[in-house]
Amino acid sequence: MNIKTIDTCTLGDIITIWNEGFSNYFVPVHVDLNSFIKRLANEDLRVGSSFVAEEDGALQGILLNGFRENDGEVVAWNGGTAVHPKARRKGVGRMLLEKSIEEYKEHNVKRASLEAIKGNTAAILLYENLGYKIKDELIFFKGNVEKKSTINVEFTRPELLPQLTIYNQDVPWQCHVKSNLSAQVAVFFDQLHNPIGYTLFQQTNGETKIIQFEVLDTVTKDEFCAMLAVITEGGNFTTVNTPLSSQAAKFFISLNTEEVIRQVWMEKEMDR
Repeated sequence: MNIKTIDTCTLGDIITIWNEGFSNYFVPVHVDLNSFIKRLANEDLRVGSSFVAEEDGALQGILLNGFRENDGEVVAWNGGTAVHPKARRKGVGRMLLEKSIEEYKEHNVKRASLEAIKGNTAAILLYENLGYKIKDELIFFKGNVEKKSTINVEFTRPELLPQLTIYNQDVPWQCHVKSNLSAQVAVFFDQLHNPIGYTLFQQTNGETKIIQFEVLDTVTKDEFCAMLAVITEGGNFTTVNTPLSSQAAKFFISLNTEEVIRQVWMEKEMDR
């Protein structure tokens, strides 16, 4: 089995092994040429640091890697690992992961993260064997809220969000501001104009996609519903990788929203 970087392959071959590897996955992860190229750019995925496994001239698996710098520390994340159905249980995933960990070390990565469907116990066990530890659980919620009550709100641009005093930068990589610069931001305030919460969101085809939702512990359920109503205008919403430990997740659960997907959020300290 030969491991090489994806920039040595044609885009057609890369997309084919990606789609074949995810063909019977828990959720649809199909890509086309345009969506794949857009992912590479928006999510800082490096073709020279992402890998494919090849045997007898045929691609058997793929692993995408992304890198960013946060507060002077280099962080990396697994942007997706897929192995062809006929090549599974042959150690392909492990080889791709081990090669990626070597790559992280060469780039002085401090922390590496990934997500896995909670029911994918085999993958989770492999990640744990390679030093990853479960940090939290991540939930995709789906629901709606009636448009009622009001709350003080200001809208701003995503790139200004990190300047907010209550901003939490420790979010899953799909939810990074840099991956969502076309989104909108709503910041919510109390009567003294102190920030009490914010959300990073997109509106598409009448539905609101919530990428980040942070609220202080002092926020009430009614205030949370008012925040939801502001950004959804009383319509449907979905959330992306909402951490189970977050105050927002507790409110979503209390509102009896539908849980669509649950993942584990895993992290590896590279100096250990």
